[in-house]
Amino acid sequence: MSSWTQNSRVFGSAWTTPALRAIFDDGPRTSAWLQILAVLAEVQADAGLIPKPEAAQVSKACREITVDDAFLDEVAQGYRESGHSTVGLIKAAQTRCPGESGEWFYYGATVQDLTDTWLMMALKEARGLFEADLAKLETSLAGLAQTHRDTLMAGRTHGQQGLPITFGFKVAGWLCEVRRHRQRLVDLSSRMDVGQLCGGVGSLSSLGVDALVVQRHFCERLGLAPPESSWTVSRDQFAEWANVLVLISATADRIGHEVYNLQRSELAELSEGFVAGTVGSITMPHKRNPETSEHLGSLSRVVRANAQIVNESLVHDHERDGRSWKTEWHAIPELTMAAGKALELLLSMVENLVVHDDRMLDNLAASKGYTLSEAVMLALAARIGKQSAHKLVYETAMRAHDQGVLLKDAVLAESAIMAHFSAGEIEALFDYANHTGACGPLVDAVLKAGN
Repeated sequence: MSSWTQNSRVFGSAWTTPALRAIFDDGPRTSAWLQILAVLAEVQADAGLIPKPEAAQVSKACREITVDDAFLDEVAQGYRESGHSTVGLIKAAQTRCPGESGEWFYYGATVQDLTDTWLMMALKEARGLFEADLAKLETSLAGLAQTHRDTLMAGRTHGQQGLPITFGFKVAGWLCEVRRHRQRLVDLSSRMDVGQLCGGVGSLSSLGVDALVVQRHFCERLGLAPPESSWTVSRDQFAEWANVLVLISATADRIGHEVYNLQRSELAELSEGFVAGTVGSITMPHKRNPETSEHLGSLSRVVRANAQIVNESLVHDHERDGRSWKTEWHAIPELTMAAGKALELLLSMVENLVVHDDRMLDNLAASKGYTLSEAVMLALAARIGKQSAHKLVYETAMRAHDQGVLLKDAVLAESAIMAHFSAGEIEALFDYANHTGACGPLVDAVLKAGN
């Protein structure tokens, strides 16, 4: 249920985390399936659907099977020979059930009862990992925003310097997104963590007169809620999960993209923390590439692409449709592992981020004061009106651009502007620290909201 890259002994660490691999790899997944089937036998025996002695033997066998390479080879061979998703598992497990007890293994349940229930359990575990990492990320971003509340830098629009801001203000925006993602996971949990034991067409026909009781006990024993109704063809919970991970990984990508751009040699305002021994290029020895930032973009694309596959599986025919739900077996583990890796890398990048506040100030000054044109315009607008002030400052700025002079010098030389100001007032207008607007108070408000 994962790609060759995630399974690769060489490259696997780039595409998932050990904790997530331990959920989705063949061995852990098959072990979890057997534990689910052990519970199924136990609750069915309690309901009188299968004999208790044989159910106990089935349960014991399921819990004691060693899911090693030999067992997985048996399961895989059974799949290849039958073309059925779980026939190989049934054959391999049945031979390990004593006596005739194997006849009662996996009784009255269908593939989706097993795989959907397991996937909900797996995503519940994965969600706990995401929630923990998001909480750590929130703490790290809050510290970064506080430290750089007043660190001046250029605010950029359309790739160009616009107005002065502070780096703490930029980080506060990242922090707000992370908080919303934490809330999304909380909201999502109320619609997930639901089991599936509904039978071939969802009617529970194989579970006897107390079918709903059996279903409830089965789900509760596994830490899940019983479904309101069969959801074999209702896949909105999985699509919602996928799209929440799109949002989370896109935030990682956005922050990574910002670091990638601000680490450019010409800007050098931020840089990923350098680890001795890291090689940026095998042909250019001097390179310190933004490897983490770049890889956040790669991982986010994997998440978005696989989320689209999950969205396609929303549409089913009739009561079951393998064309749709089998694609989830590929897409959901892959996007979950990629998103988890992205979150891990983002946390590491933020915790080790190097902020070059001197370069931020130098780059702001390199704008020759043009980022303060708004301040000049607004001050002039109070005396001659906004439209007239905009026209006059615009014309002055465009001439200054062509002449390659500082905006302050151009303003001081423009009699139509200086008719309304003293030289001292113009000097005061060109202090960057006086023109960050509400950046500081906004950082304070964001930090306060998290307390």
